[in-house]
Amino acid sequence: MNSAYEVFALRYATLKWSRSKAYHCYGVYGEEDSSCDLDYYFWLVRNGERTVLVDCGFDDERGGARNRLQQTSPLELLSRMGTRAEDVDHVVLSHMHYDHIGNIDLFPNATFSMARAELEYWTGPYSDRPTIAWPVESEEVRMVQQLASQERLELVENSYELFPGLVLTQVPGHTPGQLVAEVSSASGRVVLASDAVHFYDEMNLDRPFSTFHDLAAMYRSYEMFRDLDARPDTLVVPGHDPDVTRKFEVVADQCIDLTRPVDLDERPRSEAELVEAAHRLAQRPRHC
Repeated sequence: MNSAYEVFALRYATLKWSRSKAYHCYGVYGEEDSSCDLDYYFWLVRNGERTVLVDCGFDDERGGARNRLQQTSPLELLSRMGTRAEDVDHVVLSHMHYDHIGNIDLFPNATFSMARAELEYWTGPYSDRPTIAWPVESEEVRMVQQLASQERLELVENSYELFPGLVLTQVPGHTPGQLVAEVSSASGRVVLASDAVHFYDEMNLDRPFSTFHDLAAMYRSYEMFRDLDARPDTLVVPGHDPDVTRKFEVVADQCIDLTRPVDLDERPRSEAELVEAAHRLAQRPRHC
């Protein structure tokens, strides 16, 4: 059977933010601060055999308590793509942060995947410390534990072929068990980086995001993603970058087809190109 998938990014919210909040130690770059957008997506991966989500967005009420508001509900976005909640067979939970696992209760027929290291970390002895716990919701951690008790949660270690043509790989840095999904499509491989790469500039310019578990591991991950993105048949898709809506074809309102690129700018490859790109970036305001 053909395992090639359709792959869509579904954008359900946008936060007006700043570059100094987005990037770790932003001041070291010697650039003035400027505003930027942080887009919130989840991803629909499907073929004739199955329908899979990678993440499921933040809960409207719990997100609202953090001043994060859904602009379109995840179920409405799925409806625009002809998918109902009950059609979803499986949900990959890339990591435990609130904006990625907040709606697991909306998918009653689904099984779920998460990295074992991720679950163990957020249920471990220091997970309730305020400086650690702030990106997660304790209620949602309990919901994931309930999935495990119901035998609906599959725990992943290292690299794992979830289904033919859909491989999950643990990429530490942002969190201990951050998962990345590599998806085979008719036009090549789509790498859904989720929060392993929030913005293209992280990968292209070696600029770490402001929230991380292991900074050195995050730098190593960026090297890996640059190598992947340099391959002619592979596209790495960041988890929060507004440029996704410009680099790929929008097929419905807030629904982007990641198998149909429309704007593949020259991406920096060598160290010299990275330095030149960083200099160009400093000369003009832009989003994150």
